[in-house]
Amino acid sequence: MNDNTFFRCISCLTPSTRPRITFDENQICSACNFANKKKSVIDWESRKLELHKICDKYRKNNGDFDVLVPGGGGKDSSYVAWMLKNEFKMNPLCVCAVPPLPTEIGSKNLSNFSASGFNILQITPNLLISKQIAKNAFIKYGQPQLDWLYSIFSVPLKISTKMNIPFIMYGEEAESEYGGATELEKKPNFNLDHIFKFYYSGIDLHELIDGKHSKSDLEFLTLPSKDELERINIFPAHWSYFEKWDEDMHLKLAEEKCGLLRSNENTSGPNSSFSHLDHIMYFLHMYLAYLKFGFGRATADASIDIKMGKISTEEAKKIIKEYDHIFPNQYLQSYLTYFDMTEQEFWSVCESHRNKNIFEIRNEQYVLKDTI
Repeated sequence: MNDNTFFRCISCLTPSTRPRITFDENQICSACNFANKKKSVIDWESRKLELHKICDKYRKNNGDFDVLVPGGGGKDSSYVAWMLKNEFKMNPLCVCAVPPLPTEIGSKNLSNFSASGFNILQITPNLLISKQIAKNAFIKYGQPQLDWLYSIFSVPLKISTKMNIPFIMYGEEAESEYGGATELEKKPNFNLDHIFKFYYSGIDLHELIDGKHSKSDLEFLTLPSKDELERINIFPAHWSYFEKWDEDMHLKLAEEKCGLLRSNENTSGPNSSFSHLDHIMYFLHMYLAYLKFGFGRATADASIDIKMGKISTEEAKKIIKEYDHIFPNQYLQSYLTYFDMTEQEFWSVCESHRNKNIFEIRNEQYVLKDTI
């Protein structure tokens, strides 16, 4: 989408500047059209049967681990793991790539999840290199959590090859769900090319690290080779292909069965008390999305709630106006320390990523050229 063009989906308010989003002749975005398919076109019973067959193929009846579930104790990964274990009679191993700047409530939720009956393998990638990647990605691309995105795919895939567990179940397929590429709408599994192109934004890790590092230093930040994955016949899939993605249902089960706790804070919209609680870099990530594309967390959450029928478009507009532009000031010092930056340097980087086609500065404030 051209950076000079800014308009919103007339239904869910997702802007035209979101990467890879498309619109039909009625100015309805691809995410809304996919949401309509989920309601009336997709045969969910058939897809559930498909999942049962896949589980039958990979289930190890001796009780050994037979499916990996990436996650950090949040509502969605907790739901997926619980369903695989209790409804599909699988033996999941939950794999957590420890995020940058983790939160206390995120740690509590991970502990509560384990206490509800799950094995969790936690991996912390080389923090020295992770910080280099995060800082350089922040400066160059406005992607301060890119190191974590590398690790949340690297860690499960590496563990899969090392422990010979080819079946991996991720959560939602974000491109179709939120407006992006549609190539996985009708396909349960994905490959390395999809990860690199969409989740890594096509950015090679090696351009973001300083100096040379050993293979072991980069072990949990890089993907396995195609030969390694083919050796075990890897099958990474998304739960949202098999069951209609419903965050409220996930939240209810995670609270009742897995001890999920909500946050007392509410700084970016109604959903900030129960979603993305495990680390604070996410808030900077979404603020940078606001500067680059004109939408922050409030828009992202509100558009989901519209599609789920929880709020109206007019209600969403109020939420977006109130919250979308807010910078997470309470975490500023943590960001400065993590990136080893002065405040002036930090704001200079943020300014460098401001999309000047859709933002102007008035009274030293960023103002989005928006008609919402």
